Amino acid sequence: MNDTEVTAFDKLCSSILDINTNIQSVSIINKHGKAIERKTSDDADPQVTGQKIDMFFMQCVLTISMGRDFDEEFGEIGYVHIDRKNLSMFSFPVLDHVVLVTSKAAISPISLAKKISSTINRFKKSQHMDTHSPEESSDSQKIIQLA
Repeated sequence: MNDTEVTAFDKLCSSILDINTNIQSVSIINKHGKAIERKTSDDADPQVTGQKIDMFFMQCVLTISMGRDFDEEFGEIGYVHIDRKNLSMFSFPVLDHVVLVTSKAAISPISLAKKISSTINRFKKSQHMDTHSPEESSDSQKIIQLA
C-alpha cells in the first residue's frame, strides 16, 4: 500500500470520527482482518485489545465477505449494523477493505449509518477521480450522468 492510500484512509477515519461525538473509533481493515488505519475519539475506552481485537476485526471482514456471496440475489451490502447493550458497530465495505465504526449505544443507528455512508461515498468518488486521468474522469462522469 502506498503512502497516498494511507493518507486517504487517515482522512476518511478523521472525517467519520467528526460526524458525531458518540462515535468512539473508526478502523480500516484489510481483507485479511488486519487494521491498516485506526482512530479513536479522546474519550473512547479501549475495552478490547491484543489478540481479541484481531479476532474482532477478522469477524467483521468475514461477515462482509460471506454476505457478498449473496450480492447477485439480494444486491450489494450497504453496511452491517450490530447493536449491543453498550455499543453499536457498523461495518461498511469500501474498495477491498472494511470500515468498522463503533459508537456508544445511545444513537439513532439509521441516521448515523446514512451520514457515514455519505462520507464513504464521497471518499470513493475522490479515490475514483484520483486514479484516472482527467479525460477518463470526464468519460466516467458522462456515463454516470446518463445512467
